[in-house]
Amino acid sequence: MRLLATLLCLAACDGTVPAGKPVGTTVDTEAEIQRFLRRAYLDLTGAVPTDAELAAGTTRLRDAGNTAAARGELADELIAGEKFSAVWIEELENTIFGGNTLEQQYGLVCGIVRGTTPACSTCTQTDPCACTCANLPALATERAGLRTTAADLRGGMKTSVIERRYAKATAYFALAGAPEPRVRALFDDFLARPAEPDEIENGRGMIIGAFFPTSPAGLMFHRHGSNYDDLLDIVFDSEVYREAIVRRVFDRYLARSPRPAELAYFVATLDATDPDARSLLRAVASSREYFAQ
Repeated sequence: MRLLATLLCLAACDGTVPAGKPVGTTVDTEAEIQRFLRRAYLDLTGAVPTDAELAAGTTRLRDAGNTAAARGELADELIAGEKFSAVWIEELENTIFGGNTLEQQYGLVCGIVRGTTPACSTCTQTDPCACTCANLPALATERAGLRTTAADLRGGMKTSVIERRYAKATAYFALAGAPEPRVRALFDDFLARPAEPDEIENGRGMIIGAFFPTSPAGLMFHRHGSNYDDLLDIVFDSEVYREAIVRRVFDRYLARSPRPAELAYFVATLDATDPDARSLLRAVASSREYFAQ
């Protein structure tokens, strides 16, 4: 449990002796620090650091003893930047839209609606979402709202809130078709595991909807739901979702699954109502394990 041990023993591991050398460790070379900086910049901004950023970052970490706290401060600055928000949204869209961007996904869905709706046969707009027939205006409004997600993330909106917005979008689930594939997609994309047969059946019931609006249509994670909005509330408010956040961050940035103790520890650090992956990402990016890879 290298990462967890690093976090729990932070004070001891990053203590210094009068000579300025970390206790119990060797001094990291500039080449090792620069390797870390290139990786951190690439992961968190989508681009390698400039020569000036590399030089400044090397001096900064070296002078601070390359502690986890110093690396965490650097990660905080990169995560707060405009480039991180753009990269995070791009990776999310790539995952849930099967490789499409937001614009490509809505262009595809709006194009299908226009091509299969007789009332839209006279629309010649280059952008099919700009047509004013059928439900295309609603799709255009939905797309406009999702275009702001990178700015919203940078402005402080929690990652879970943004993911919920995408999961609620018509263009996300429209191509899945029947309720069963929609439930499978929701689990694969946001819960990092396949849905069990009973989860598919109960999720299907909620998507179809209860016969009476206030009656339960399905049970999932010990909670009843009557419709798709209820299903999203159940999914995104669950401990299963918080576990998925931890698994996805570990897989993306450490290329491994969290160990049971790590999973339990980090799940407990996430807000139960609106969890945000950035606090976990900061912990991972500042860890000795991430530095050493």
